[in-house]
Amino acid sequence: MHIDDGDLVVNAVKHYQPDLILLDLMLPNKDGMACCQAIRLFSDVPIVMLTAIVEQQKKLQGLQLGIDDYICKPFDAMEVVLRAKAILKRSIGQVQYNTLALNADALEIKTPLGVVSLSHSEFSLFELLFINHERIFSRDKIIELAYPELHDINDRTIDSHIKNIRKKFKVTLNAVAPIESVYGAGYRINIALFGSIPN
Repeated sequence: MHIDDGDLVVNAVKHYQPDLILLDLMLPNKDGMACCQAIRLFSDVPIVMLTAIVEQQKKLQGLQLGIDDYICKPFDAMEVVLRAKAILKRSIGQVQYNTLALNADALEIKTPLGVVSLSHSEFSLFELLFINHERIFSRDKIIELAYPELHDINDRTIDSHIKNIRKKFKVTLNAVAPIESVYGAGYRINIALFGSIPN
């Protein structure tokens, strides 16, 4: 459903109860910030703000109002899909596929061999790869999608997080972490590494 008048947004959300809202900051009559503030009075629905404004102060204001993520214009349609998918999965609390399950509240990966606890940054990276396990992600794309609000993340940081995740799987489970390096392309999750382990 598409609405192009800010004055109509709140009533539409109450009536249709969407699973996720893509909210343009520059709506006429009532802007995205005002709409978000009004929606948060009665709903925790995930909200992704679409904006051409990139000032850090404006982003912080939106996050304080309850915006879940930002996408800056111009944007790629696939980026919107990936971000929306990640937010919807995260809102469920636990995401499961095959024999692995992610618990976003506890920052844990549950496996048939036990539980691996991650830092917030490590979990964000693993979650992105896990939810989109059919794809290969370059370091740049991981930075863009897993850490949209952080500005001090670089290729070395991503490699360090991958190294730490692999180490935690080895130390905690004595198992190989399901993150694979794809030469010249980036990283992906190989769920099949845990597929043959019985529950």
